[in-house]
Amino acid sequence: MIYHFRAFLKSGDIVEVLFQNRIKKAIVIEEVERPKYTTKEIEKKLDIFYPKSYQNIAKFISRYYLCSLGDAFSLFLPFNSKKIRDEMPYKDEKYKLKPLSSKQKEAYKFIKKEKRSLLFGDTGSGKTEVYIHLIADAIKEGKNIIFLMPEISLTPQMQKRLKAIFGKTVAIWHSKITKKRKIKILEGLDNGHIKIVAGARSALFLPVKNLGLIVVDEEHDSSYKSNSRPRYNARDLAIYFGKELGVKVVLGSATPTLESYKRYPTFRLKGSYIDSKKEFIYEKSGDDLSKNILNQIDMILKAKKQAIIFLPTRANYKYISCFECGKYITCPYCSVGMSLHREKNAILCHYCNYIEPIPKRCPNCNGSKLSSFRMGTGEVKQRVQKLFPKANVANFDADAIKSVRELNKVLKEFSSGNIDILVGTQMLSKGHDYSNIALSVIMGIDSILAQNDFRARQNALSLAIQIAGRSSRSSEAKVILQTSNEEFFRKYLNEYELFLKDELKYREDLYPPFKKLARVLIAHKNEEKAKDILRETLNCLEHQLQNGVEIVGSGEANIKKIASKYRYHILLRSTSSKALLQTLLNCNNPNIEIDIDPISFS
Repeated sequence: MIYHFRAFLKSGDIVEVLFQNRIKKAIVIEEVERPKYTTKEIEKKLDIFYPKSYQNIAKFISRYYLCSLGDAFSLFLPFNSKKIRDEMPYKDEKYKLKPLSSKQKEAYKFIKKEKRSLLFGDTGSGKTEVYIHLIADAIKEGKNIIFLMPEISLTPQMQKRLKAIFGKTVAIWHSKITKKRKIKILEGLDNGHIKIVAGARSALFLPVKNLGLIVVDEEHDSSYKSNSRPRYNARDLAIYFGKELGVKVVLGSATPTLESYKRYPTFRLKGSYIDSKKEFIYEKSGDDLSKNILNQIDMILKAKKQAIIFLPTRANYKYISCFECGKYITCPYCSVGMSLHREKNAILCHYCNYIEPIPKRCPNCNGSKLSSFRMGTGEVKQRVQKLFPKANVANFDADAIKSVRELNKVLKEFSSGNIDILVGTQMLSKGHDYSNIALSVIMGIDSILAQNDFRARQNALSLAIQIAGRSSRSSEAKVILQTSNEEFFRKYLNEYELFLKDELKYREDLYPPFKKLARVLIAHKNEEKAKDILRETLNCLEHQLQNGVEIVGSGEANIKKIASKYRYHILLRSTSSKALLQTLLNCNNPNIEIDIDPISFS
């Protein structure tokens, strides 16, 4: 459909048009000669628009992530074209910044001279102070800042640290804030009252004028990758924003991805800002609280210290199996085991949320001897609470934390010492630092190491380092690691850079950062139809393969069925992004979903 307008329009303008008998917002892409056939008139030009540079970024997203231009533009919030009367003039603020250590000064100077860089800093090394000095510089230059964090890392701590220095010029942005608050933040960006937007990946797409700096903290975190179309990675897009807008971009992590370590100029910030002593204790992998763990918990409670206990699984147990037939109870709509939730007296699927009462008999053979295994956070909490009744034990996982308010409440209670022990999942690893943690217990890490994923070693090691790092603020702390792979963790737990160098050799000619990957996803309620789509797509790809593109494999997805849909996938790789994208573009159709640079393979 082509539309016309009585007045001049330019690309990026947003208008209202009549489409299928409804008024819709539309973006002007380009001006063309009026065709001979009848065109519809645009109803109204709105006072919002997308600058040329943001149009270019949206077009890149559409090309690279193989989504529609509409999907790409839907990520962004438009700029206001009205002249804001009360725009706040720039003031040369005198911020009370902490002096940097000699090593932090080196990091700061290194980043200042690089357009794009990676700050590879150990937990507690003072990365945030370096960020703060860079932010202050940008504000003094009349520029604004986007500070990205993983969704659950929007903790009161970071907000408090930024607001303590930069005051009301800081706004926190994420999916859970109210519509009213979002409008207020957008007004603040318009009139200049807000200089710093700190938030989850969606903050990258806000209409920030005079952008001068993008910081991507915890750049290794998988939550920067979108799991729905367009399947972008905010970390990678931040780099592209930097190039298109001429903006400095800083990535930061204690456990950076191999891709960032290989691609960007890196400054290694070693050591901890606080003098601390950490002891690592290794135990053979098990699925239970050992006598040693319980003894250590008893000791820290008597010393009025705190502990965190990590498990990869929430609920009471991940699986319920039948002693007689050997099968475990699976979700009727997904090919995964149901999780036991005693407090709900139910078993629950963590993929589609199907729930049913705890069965008394096996649905497969009617056997009555049911047992559960692979312990979760709920079970550990119950056991610890029973053994230490005077202790205050809390869960810190997706079952316990469903909102930012709940997150803030638990962290405030833990910070004040009202909670003695936090039992949680990967949420424990995301930037929560408290000086009174004297014990970190890591259970079930081998299940992550054993995953069918070329990043499994990196994911397991990174997670162990991040969890262990939560106790780095204490003068003396212990880390208990339950694993059957002691040699691996002992070698690399304090030598992550050595791991990265060794991992580069392992991935060469096979995986990122040396190869580009793409995953084609197929899901259909009819299994035979899903197989047909798989065969048709494979046939197309085999005939369209560009030079240097190869099909690594195809077949059932690791989780064959989710929400009654049968799932298949195809994995491709190439040294050339262009060749890989062209191959996929030639075979793209509505029956498939394409994931460029995939992180999940389930």
